[in-house]
Amino acid sequence: MASKVPPSLKAIGHYVKIANENASRDPVIYYWCLFHAVQAGMQIDKSSPDALNFLTSLLGTLETIKKQLGNNDAITSEVVAQAYIENVAMKLFDFADKKEKAGQIDKNLVHAFYTAGHMMDILSLFGEIDEPYASAKKYAKWKSTQIFGCLRDGTPYVPSTQEERPPSFDNTATHHSSSDTGNPFEHTYPGSTGDLQQPTSNYPPPLPPHPSSYGHPTPPPAAPARPSPPMQSHIDNNSEKVIGGPSFEEWEQARKFAKYAISAIDYEDVKSTADNLRKALAVLAKHDH
Repeated sequence: MASKVPPSLKAIGHYVKIANENASRDPVIYYWCLFHAVQAGMQIDKSSPDALNFLTSLLGTLETIKKQLGNNDAITSEVVAQAYIENVAMKLFDFADKKEKAGQIDKNLVHAFYTAGHMMDILSLFGEIDEPYASAKKYAKWKSTQIFGCLRDGTPYVPSTQEERPPSFDNTATHHSSSDTGNPFEHTYPGSTGDLQQPTSNYPPPLPPHPSSYGHPTPPPAAPARPSPPMQSHIDNNSEKVIGGPSFEEWEQARKFAKYAISAIDYEDVKSTADNLRKALAVLAKHDH
């Protein structure tokens, strides 16, 4: 089995690193990071021998994980997986954002922003990334690069809460692009070598990789607000039943409401959970005959 990311697939090294860091800690994140790496890698290079061998080895690892975790909804259901990844990524983002605002600047903070940003890339597997996560992803990657540069160069870092005038996000993100020499996306963190790790034979129950509750920060204008379970327009529960099964669009709508319900459960929001479950059922109830 391949152990190093081939040079032609260097762009997917971020996701292999994050996968390796979660191989034992969080098998769901491990699985979907590798899945995203394969999907992205196939678009980059699937013809050269090194790339083909590496991607094939990843596919074998994914099959092994799927057999071991076949009863885990976060592996078998994309709706559940998306909600799970969103929750983990935002908890990590909140943790990093809170540290940054408190001026607790170190390599662990760089790594937290780096991981959160790239973890949100994985959400593209499930369709277009919702705006709150797309903004958080850009902000996290920018912050990891900015803070890493300060640590590398020994320059003082001013926390966002102490800035007199918050910088333009777009301009700053461009200035601190990932192509800069020595940026954190090229940095090797402890336990994150880019080597492909074998899944353990018996995964422990998934544990929260970070503290489960943080105060919700009040981000500067350039920073994204933490997403909350969206509420959709009202669906008439008394609408007439329709002959035939649900259309593709209706299934997608029901899935979306179900995803929102799962996210609301993560926030322990009873009202939003119940409302979105009712809406998902209402979409399908028209065909229940």
